[in-house]
Amino acid sequence: MSTIQQLSSLPPRYFWRRVAAYLIDLIIIEVALILFFLILSIVTSWNLSVPLFQSSQCSPTASGPLIEKIEAQWPLKPGETRVNELCHVSWLGSDGYYLFLSSVSSKDGATTYARSFSAAVDKNGNPIDPGTNSNALMSDVVLLIIPLALAYGSANGRRTPGKRLLSLHVATVEDSPPGFRTELKREALKFLPLIILSLLSFINFFVTKPGGLDFDLLIERGIQTARDGNLLSTDSATTSILLPPIVLTLGLIWWIYPLIIWRGQTFYDRFSNCKVLKA
Repeated sequence: MSTIQQLSSLPPRYFWRRVAAYLIDLIIIEVALILFFLILSIVTSWNLSVPLFQSSQCSPTASGPLIEKIEAQWPLKPGETRVNELCHVSWLGSDGYYLFLSSVSSKDGATTYARSFSAAVDKNGNPIDPGTNSNALMSDVVLLIIPLALAYGSANGRRTPGKRLLSLHVATVEDSPPGFRTELKREALKFLPLIILSLLSFINFFVTKPGGLDFDLLIERGIQTARDGNLLSTDSATTSILLPPIVLTLGLIWWIYPLIIWRGQTFYDRFSNCKVLKA
């Protein structure tokens, strides 16, 4: 009975309100970034894009140096099929960049298993140094900008457009408006799994620059990882491939678990001494 009374006194989850508020805020931020990057792309030689507004067109390819390499290092086993594709990733008609994607699938009864390998290439399918793909790096820059924008919009008594429309506001556990540093800590913790992925991508970007890890070796290790699925390998190439799904799985626990086992705050609210209330 005491537990029921304690839970009834906790702030409601406001789950759908919070989801809708963040979707509104993210759309507004993405539109603002689109306009900003579009202007930069016009006045400079940079070809920048925003992740959520990218489009990808893939077409089968049957020739190229990567196909020869992958077929030599990843021969098919009985029952397996391979599809090789050249994918063009662009936004708003930009030149964008190209990726080679090789997927191998097999069936075990009604279950289909698939593994894939991807690498940066030019429009002819020739492998290129992934460290030159600054466009892909912009996706990670955007993931670092979003928490900063949300923190500014929610600090010192302000409310982001999404929170204002959904009648929500952030307060400290003492019911006072959080300062910018507190809100920045809260938003950084909220996006922690994605920030970790961005930092890993930054590290991988600079490691694969000329003078760093030989990107031909990186390709060979990537093929080996896709082929063998070796979770115990600890080299940098394998780590960059295996960590994203692991981090995202932990992210689902980080975001969803505290809302299922409700104690009045999410993990990032608790660590920043904040809570979300209905205005």
